[in-house]
Amino acid sequence: MNPLRPLSEIELAEWEQAYISVECYLRALQLRNRLLVADMVRAILFRASDRQAREPEKAARILAMEETLKAVADWTSNVLDVQLRDNRLAARGRLALLLADMPGKWQPVFLAQSPWPQPFVEKMRSSYLAAGPQFALLTMTPQPLELNALGSGAAQWFGMIERRPLMKKIYYGGILACIAAIGWLIWKG
Repeated sequence: MNPLRPLSEIELAEWEQAYISVECYLRALQLRNRLLVADMVRAILFRASDRQAREPEKAARILAMEETLKAVADWTSNVLDVQLRDNRLAARGRLALLLADMPGKWQPVFLAQSPWPQPFVEKMRSSYLAAGPQFALLTMTPQPLELNALGSGAAQWFGMIERRPLMKKIYYGGILACIAAIGWLIWKG
């Protein structure tokens, strides 16, 4: 691990934002031990710093979050012994972490190299399988739309108005007359 080179004020602010972003993501995964979180963030930021030397056009925060997502997905994939879709930790993986009580009992194991405690691995794998959707084959037959008496009466009346232009003009004229009468009463009142 190479020490960080001296940073300018702007670079220092960018890396501070990167640190905060990674820390917030790890805290969103319910990691509460500050020492563990700080150590994980530091390791991720060093990998992001190495990448920035090869990809200077990318912002530090973007590189740091990409490295965070990659580290969490790789670790989860290794623990579960399952290839994650798009190499990302989806809701199912986050749920498995919570069901396995990673935030409560297994924080020191998170993002650590193998071998992991066997009870943790078993709990993660069973939680990941239990977190998946249960599909059932259902059939839906279309049913006719039933309107109550008021609804079907209104539908018939509006249908009649649409077919007869004179009735349509009388209807809209009545609405305008009511609006004018209400406006006149308010203005007089």
